[in-house]
Amino acid sequence: MENTTYPHQYLYGWTGLVALTTFVAGLLSILEGAGIVTGLFILPDIPGGCILIMISALFGSAFLKGKTDRPGWISFSYIGALLLVVFAGCAILVEGGNVLTLIMEGEEANLLTIISSSFIWAAILVLPLLAGVSKLLYGCSCGGEYCE
Repeated sequence: MENTTYPHQYLYGWTGLVALTTFVAGLLSILEGAGIVTGLFILPDIPGGCILIMISALFGSAFLKGKTDRPGWISFSYIGALLLVVFAGCAILVEGGNVLTLIMEGEEANLLTIISSSFIWAAILVLPLLAGVSKLLYGCSCGGEYCE
């Protein structure tokens, strides 16, 4: 089979980068949750780390599938990006609620804990991919050339 060419080659490469970084972030979250100190400012979150590893497997599948199947790459990347953004939104709500609880109890609250979740940093990294793949998906739905 012949490799597929892409209108945005960097966008396809970005999928591989997102897969790798979400895997590393998930692994570090699991290690911190297990009590192994990594020295990084990452919240210990074993279930969240497992979710990040599963999402990285989705991006890895998109990257591997994309070598020969452009619509497969678009769909896997889009679903993975949406999942990351949804989980990041949930993490912001939970951490924001924790900070507000600390403030209302009169204790010291650090606003950096809101953005310390690995989901948030992974979602920031996936935003360019989400925007680009959304544009390609729109082109596919309109019968564009990007889906062939």
